[in-house]
Amino acid sequence: MLDFALREPPHDIDLEQAILGAVLADNAALDKLGALSPADFYEPVHQAMFAAMLEQWRTVRAVNVATLRGIIHDIPAITEKLSTAEYFRRMINNGDSRNIHALAETQRDYANRRKLVDTALCLDAAARNPGVGLTETASIAVSAIDDVLAASRSKGPTRRTATQAFSETLDAMANDTGEDRIPTGLKSLDRHTGGWKRKQFAILAGRPSMGKSTVALSALAATAQTGVGVLLFSLEMDMQSLTARMLSDLAWSFDDRVPYADALAGRINQRQSERLARAANHHATLPLVIDDQRGLTMAEIAARTRAESQRMERAGQRLGLVVVDHLGLIKPSGRYAGNKVQEVGEVSDALATLAKDQNVAVLALHQLNRGTEGRENKRPGLADLRNSGDLEQDADIVCFAYRQSYYLERAKCDPGSSQELQRVTELDACRNTLDIMIAKNRNGATENVTLFCDMASNCVRDMA
Repeated sequence: MLDFALREPPHDIDLEQAILGAVLADNAALDKLGALSPADFYEPVHQAMFAAMLEQWRTVRAVNVATLRGIIHDIPAITEKLSTAEYFRRMINNGDSRNIHALAETQRDYANRRKLVDTALCLDAAARNPGVGLTETASIAVSAIDDVLAASRSKGPTRRTATQAFSETLDAMANDTGEDRIPTGLKSLDRHTGGWKRKQFAILAGRPSMGKSTVALSALAATAQTGVGVLLFSLEMDMQSLTARMLSDLAWSFDDRVPYADALAGRINQRQSERLARAANHHATLPLVIDDQRGLTMAEIAARTRAESQRMERAGQRLGLVVVDHLGLIKPSGRYAGNKVQEVGEVSDALATLAKDQNVAVLALHQLNRGTEGRENKRPGLADLRNSGDLEQDADIVCFAYRQSYYLERAKCDPGSSQELQRVTELDACRNTLDIMIAKNRNGATENVTLFCDMASNCVRDMA
């Protein structure tokens, strides 16, 4: 380990000289270096040079030997046998702006490898220190490695002319196989949203007891039955509670129901128990994975998603839908020190990034604030999203779950009064209905979808 710590980190001085020389030979090469930063260089002199180049280019000044000479004027010679002037000449001779993209990618690779070395050294030191918590140490390492993965992920071209953009879009339409559209299991919802889409981030929000978890669990089970891989992060409910709800839904029929609360409390008979067992056996091979660890950070969620995607691929399956229940329970990074609005915005952006990076649809459940409770019209809207406008901004789809029956069941009217008669009539009409209000749909219309629900059995179906 000592030998490892004393070894020089990965770097290539000739490569760094070639990049700087390419910029000196052709200043426009700076626009082709992408997100390369001074910190990506190993040699401190090169870091200072590149920072000066970026600043001069930003302020529309020429980048040349004369303007850079001041950066290293206090160093008489780079080496004993090489003067500053000779060093500049060597860089210019080695520079080649024709392959600047490849040079920048290689430089970023070296920088990311150095970050991994730093993480390994810090992890080794922390792991050997009994005063440092094991969980905290592992969490920091996961976060650091996730940052490297995010920085080193392959980036395709992001700039296209109108001709290229139109051509690519028409080709995609002509060769559309429907693989990017993931069914929700609810045809009436799919008609308006097109299903969950890969690379898109959706939010299903609602007040407690409105049915958002019921909708999500019933829908993701239906999605898994189509053969699409599903990964559920349950940050609130434990595995047994989740499984009981799913089995109650999978075993459901209109004339034979097994309420999950009864199953969990041991209040079901032999026939009902056998019915749940048959449902479990029939659906045992669903491509569905449940992770019920509480207090996960976004870095941990991203790392586990990547690992599960790779595992499913090895098993001949493909991960398509990632569900997080719920967004407010994701542990913040600590970057914003308790500023809830900033923390929610950070999580929201990370979930949207996860969808794009892993080519999956991400559905996050979110609990609304109490604002709706004080209104006569308790149907929620985008203004009710808790803590951050970033949720509305980042999400491609925002839906709200709403059950009028919840409020009618709790309304207080005088027995025998006309108000009580109206309450009972309205309750009978909507007792088994649940509205999904599509408040934002980036690629479609905003609509209200009414579904059938049996809350006791965690069952949600199309009204038909």
